[in-house]
Amino acid sequence: MREIADFRIAERHARSFLDPEDGQVLGPLGGDTRKLVLETHDIRYAKVGRIHREFRKQGRFFVLGWSLRRTYTKKELEAAELFQLCVRAAFEPSGDECGTEYDDSAGCPRCCFGARQLNELRLDPGSLPRGKDIARTIAYSEIIVSSRLVEALRAQGLTGARFHPVLRKSGRGAIEDWYQLEVTSRPVGVAPVTRFGIDPFDPDEQGEYRCPRGHVAGLSVLSELSVVREDWDGSDLCATKQWVGYRSRNGGAFRPYPLLLVSQKLRRLLGGLKAKGFELEIAPLT
Repeated sequence: MREIADFRIAERHARSFLDPEDGQVLGPLGGDTRKLVLETHDIRYAKVGRIHREFRKQGRFFVLGWSLRRTYTKKELEAAELFQLCVRAAFEPSGDECGTEYDDSAGCPRCCFGARQLNELRLDPGSLPRGKDIARTIAYSEIIVSSRLVEALRAQGLTGARFHPVLRKSGRGAIEDWYQLEVTSRPVGVAPVTRFGIDPFDPDEQGEYRCPRGHVAGLSVLSELSVVREDWDGSDLCATKQWVGYRSRNGGAFRPYPLLLVSQKLRRLLGGLKAKGFELEIAPLT
């Protein structure tokens, strides 16, 4: 497994702390952002971490944006049993902004875990991504699946999910090419070895984004997602017991959400369809 970090750093800071050959300046000549891609075992990764932590002590940010991605050998992929489904295709506005109603009073008062969706997901048809089979709104918790993928899942008898019509923002008629995903399998517990935090260099020691009741494990998952083997009921699609993310202050689109997992059987189906809009990472069972 290779773990790769993709950072965005203000160029004025990058010039002061990094070598000129480290990364790529984005935008026109003299752009203001540098893209730096490193494997996490690279000594420069640790250097970026030290600088970022010093900046945070001063109330500033050295790393402005980041992502962590993992790649695997064919042998590693074929040997795995479960995979985290990382939905990359995103769009806005969210359902919350298009007439989808939620009952937050049914959820945890601290983190909003357990809030209920009260009506069909409503979206703006013009905002939906083209050429994708799985996508999410900026709220993260609202996942949609293409009709061609739904047909394939049903034809193959894959388990753990059902699909609901997505309505137009006006509420008048369904959007024919998309369905909302609902996970129906038993939730799977996250193993303690899994790391959560605010960013790769901040594990959120103060617990700002962790629910004291254990509902939300953190703002982001920072490692491979390891799950408890005895919790998996064998379904082809399942979700974690512990969620990630946060509820927007004073309402808003953002809500905590579970992490999604797919079986080897579903991975192969997605590969055969050349489905798009997501990436898969191995989720070890412990």
